[in-house]
Amino acid sequence: MEVIDYLTAILVFVTTIYSYLTHKMAKASEASVQAVREQSEAMLRPYVSISPYVRPHTTVLYLKIENTGRTAAENLQLSMDKDFFQFGEVKQADNNLRTKAAFVESIQSLPPNGKLVFALAQGFVIFASGADQKVVPQQFSITASYGFAGKQVCETHRIDLRPFIGTEGERDPK
Repeated sequence: MEVIDYLTAILVFVTTIYSYLTHKMAKASEASVQAVREQSEAMLRPYVSISPYVRPHTTVLYLKIENTGRTAAENLQLSMDKDFFQFGEVKQADNNLRTKAAFVESIQSLPPNGKLVFALAQGFVIFASGADQKVVPQQFSITASYGFAGKQVCETHRIDLRPFIGTEGERDPK
């Protein structure tokens, strides 16, 4: 009977090892599936990017809000932390970018490659030595909140126009 007891003990030990290894393999498989799921979501989700640029052949800086992802950004809400009066004109309230419909009302859906483009001002207006930072700030933030596939995203984009000081836009060679 002693041999059977030893064999039973060895069998229990080997079974425990197999059970442990199977458990580890199952955990590794779950982690792999989760990584693939996250990677797939990252490839397919919307990405709202916000960036300034100089329009070719002009001195005007623009602000571009674009969905560079592959699905629509649903219920997009944009908000600015500072007033920005387009072209430095404060006499008309509708020149305040912060109060435009895109920054006050929810946008139901911004499709892939969908863009909103807003003129800011000419470089010589924004970067003038006496430019009022409460009228044409060189730095401001825009927060974008949107949903997709039952998930919610909130991103803050810090816009810094100062790197454009001293740069040149494309010129028409004609």
